[in-house]
Amino acid sequence: MSSRPRVKPAVGVATRDEETLQFGLHPARAVLLTGLDERGRRFVGSLDGTRTLAQAITDSRVDETIAVRIIELLAGRGLLDDVSGPAPLTTLSRDERDRFRPDLEALSLPPTVYELPESASGQKSPPPALDGGLQAFAARQRSYVRIYGAGRIGARVAALLAAAGVGRICVVDPEGARAEDVVPGGLGWEHVGKPREEGAVAVAAAVAPSVTAWAGRAAAGLMDGAAAPDLVVLAPVGAPDPLLAHDLTTLGIPHLLATCAEGCGAVGPMVVPGQSPCLGCIELTRRDRDPGWPSVRAAIRGQSGCDTITSGLVAGQAAGQVLAFLDRRGVDAVGTAEILPDLQWRRRVWPRHPRCRCSRNDQAGLTMVA
Repeated sequence: MSSRPRVKPAVGVATRDEETLQFGLHPARAVLLTGLDERGRRFVGSLDGTRTLAQAITDSRVDETIAVRIIELLAGRGLLDDVSGPAPLTTLSRDERDRFRPDLEALSLPPTVYELPESASGQKSPPPALDGGLQAFAARQRSYVRIYGAGRIGARVAALLAAAGVGRICVVDPEGARAEDVVPGGLGWEHVGKPREEGAVAVAAAVAPSVTAWAGRAAAGLMDGAAAPDLVVLAPVGAPDPLLAHDLTTLGIPHLLATCAEGCGAVGPMVVPGQSPCLGCIELTRRDRDPGWPSVRAAIRGQSGCDTITSGLVAGQAAGQVLAFLDRRGVDAVGTAEILPDLQWRRRVWPRHPRCRCSRNDQAGLTMVA
């Protein structure tokens, strides 16, 4: 039972009739609380975090048994916060606290009816937060994400993750920024001619001054014993680097591929080594379906056509999947979200390939026979 309960600010409350309140508007979240009298409705209206539960009961003159039942029902649906804890984000400036508030409110919401309790990555959705999203946000601030590629997609991903509260971001892309890299939310004209990684770091720091962001030249290598990132985003300007993907899989580092070419975008799969198909599995599957795939891919390697709108959709989808992984809300670890030129979305599922090295390196699948 919350000691200073508050209906989550991100959930609107409407009176449907004399006995019924509706919480939320979107079909994925909306729930009804019915059987209320005037005092019960007044009690719900008093749950704004400024009163203790006892004070709310006294002020609304509702029967204590009914009040306790209302609290149980709302808490069971994840619609309540307990704001009796410490003030949120006290280490941040007032401006940053205000800017992060919508993210905190969203983090505190319960899973929607569309979210599965457990994903193919093995993650289970956490229970509804009663602290206004503070613990989840603190976990984001402790997270470390490395981004390879800082073109139209990667620089935007860096900015979005910083704006959402990810605390440590490393960007690796020493190539000089060009005019074609300039897009809203990403690199600007002032970054042209300078290393893309430096521009992406500047964009991230501009939107979130509290973020710890640095360029790849100051980053430790994947295999030098330094602390590994929680997740890597592969957003190459051109063709993906298969050796980098192989190293990430070998080291057990989760990674997500986000690309855009020929006016089409693709995000995923979220590779969780040992649990989901890797990028090598996808390559082998393509070869099985089309024996000519390797030569065709090599012939047109590095082509672009990464337009402003599609690349923005890819960046947003990729950042959303990264946050879902970091927040342990469950991610799609077997599928690729494809964004087509008509802005239709399609999900493509990939199997783990039996001939892929990632399956042979899966320690969980090893057995010994006498």
